[in-house]
Amino acid sequence: MHDNDFLKTLPERQKEELFSTGRPSLEARKKQLLKLKSIILEHEAALTTALHSDLGKPVFESFSSEIAVLLNEIEYVCKHLAKWDRPVRSQHLKLGYVEAIKRMRHPYGSVLIIGSWNYPVQLTLMPTIGAIASGNRCVIKPSEHAPATAELLKEIINQTFPPEQLHVVTGDAQTASELTSAPFDLIFFTGSTKTGKAVAEQAAKQLTPVILELGGKNPCIMDETGYSKTAIREIVWGKFLNAGQTCIAPDTLFVHESIYEKTLDEISASVSAFYGDRPEESGDYGRICTDAHFQKMVELIGQGIVRHGGTHDQNDRFIAPTVVTDIKPDSSILQEEIFGPVLPVIPYTDLKTLLSSGTLQRDSLTGYIFSKNKNHIQRFKEHMRSPTISVNQVIHHAASPHIAFGGVGSSGYGAYHGKAGFLAFSYEKTEYQTYHYLRFQGKFPPYSDRNMKALKVLRKWLL
Repeated sequence: MHDNDFLKTLPERQKEELFSTGRPSLEARKKQLLKLKSIILEHEAALTTALHSDLGKPVFESFSSEIAVLLNEIEYVCKHLAKWDRPVRSQHLKLGYVEAIKRMRHPYGSVLIIGSWNYPVQLTLMPTIGAIASGNRCVIKPSEHAPATAELLKEIINQTFPPEQLHVVTGDAQTASELTSAPFDLIFFTGSTKTGKAVAEQAAKQLTPVILELGGKNPCIMDETGYSKTAIREIVWGKFLNAGQTCIAPDTLFVHESIYEKTLDEISASVSAFYGDRPEESGDYGRICTDAHFQKMVELIGQGIVRHGGTHDQNDRFIAPTVVTDIKPDSSILQEEIFGPVLPVIPYTDLKTLLSSGTLQRDSLTGYIFSKNKNHIQRFKEHMRSPTISVNQVIHHAASPHIAFGGVGSSGYGAYHGKAGFLAFSYEKTEYQTYHYLRFQGKFPPYSDRNMKALKVLRKWLL
């Protein structure tokens, strides 16, 4: 942990360095990104070991959902950065002059990135890629709830990059509070809605812009036409990936009553096929991150009838993939984001009634529907406010650099990934020039009725 003076002066040092050297060239930014890629590759084994220590992540999940996604993002950004970075020029003929406009993207300066514990490599370095691509200097604060990963990121990044360029600071919530009070030019936060509100409130005192990537109860609907064994496997995989600790996991599954029982049977069959009858012995299933979160999951399991799973071991922070049914409408499991390996499965009779019931969180990070009925799909898309709607698939959209990732309303604001990340960490800076071929003196005081009449006639050419 660093002392307070270091935390307070680091953003100013980064801004001074950026001001004195100017915005990094395109090639310099690509070089930084490729350097980041090289240390990810060089320390791949150490990263997967740290992820297993923090979350019990299988190597396959560590690589596919964290490392591979980052490598793909860096390669995509490097490939397209020159095009995104190119100034946009235009000229417009006016009465008496020609205006020339040059619009460019400009880095904010010193950016603070606060990562999350559930994907502690990906969700810490993914926004860093966008920040570097735009030309910013960064301070990264990984989550203290994934300590092995946080310490490893600190070691490999701080020994590779100078602190005036990119620096990792570890510590607890107090450290995060001190950082959000420091004079950064932009703050990027991934985490809970409660903490996100606190970050935004603190940043507002200094008028620091904030990007918030929060959570939500992502609804998943399977209508009477959407059932298949393949669809069930997709939902089970997406729900129990990373032991359910995924912000875009299907939170609650709503199933048409006509296929309800066979859906429950197939969910159990898929869970057993994935993790065996003793998932605690499976090398392909993770663990809960903290004791407090473990206790929350145990409490949620008790709010319904366990259809599958339900076993748990606090010493190992293990909770089996669990399916619960027959839940009372006012239960907290139906009100709060679950963020764990507990899947409520709720029957419904009519899609229109379900959508109008107020049960679904309309501004969740994403919404899922499994259906062959185009009218149902369209109705669901129109009902949801979520920035992304995924049809007959879960999770995969978040790995695509072609798709902006972000929330709306209670799931956050701002978006990143690919070009969206480049835009998120920069602002538009405009150079404006005029070339006069005639001077219109009537724009100066004292004003006259004659000039007013001329203004009304010629306003499109004057303004």
